[in-house]
Amino acid sequence: MTGRHVRSAGYSPLLEPALRIVPAAVAKPVAVPDALVFTSLHGVRVHRFFPSLASLPVFAVGDHTARFARLRGYRDVYSAAGNVHDPRKLIGQTMRPGSDILHLSAAQPAGDLLAILRTDGFAARRLCVYEAIEANPLDLEWVAGSLVEVDAILVHSPRAGRHIAGWLSQQRIGWNGNVVCISPAAAKPFHDLGYGRVTIAARPTEAALIDVLQDIRDDDCR
Repeated sequence: MTGRHVRSAGYSPLLEPALRIVPAAVAKPVAVPDALVFTSLHGVRVHRFFPSLASLPVFAVGDHTARFARLRGYRDVYSAAGNVHDPRKLIGQTMRPGSDILHLSAAQPAGDLLAILRTDGFAARRLCVYEAIEANPLDLEWVAGSLVEVDAILVHSPRAGRHIAGWLSQQRIGWNGNVVCISPAAAKPFHDLGYGRVTIAARPTEAALIDVLQDIRDDDCR
């Protein structure tokens, strides 16, 4: 999906995910929650949808995730339009204290949303529906051969950032392109790398990442 959006914006993407998404073997939650939270598109895409939960309030981290949740069949969907911490305010405005909030997430989520929600008085719990596995460096060798032609690398998460930064540090080519990151946490591994120009998107969304690419292109044309 990222490739399609980047191509539609007029770029020629090389597609090689730094993380591979593997669905987890999970059963239906024993207790029906009062609301669901998705902090990634992957959580919506790979989890098992139960029609009996379709009317529950669903809180999505961003607009894209919210749209996908509606397509899956959820009818009462709210978008926080931000990062993993932004659903906190939206949930606090919508749900009663003590509500049972179920976070459908990765095995290693980027932020501790459960602790935040529990601090706010909610009975938050997590159901891991997928795992993100780092790509084998051997699978990235073909990208290394084309690295001198790559103008920018898009980084969608802190874990992907750590993996990509580690891989770049092992390359013999002193690449000096642009690293476009979705958040400060995703950008952090690149600050000590010694090469590459790091830019953080204005908002933690894919659209904001593409906006940065367009800004870079405009600057290069001046």
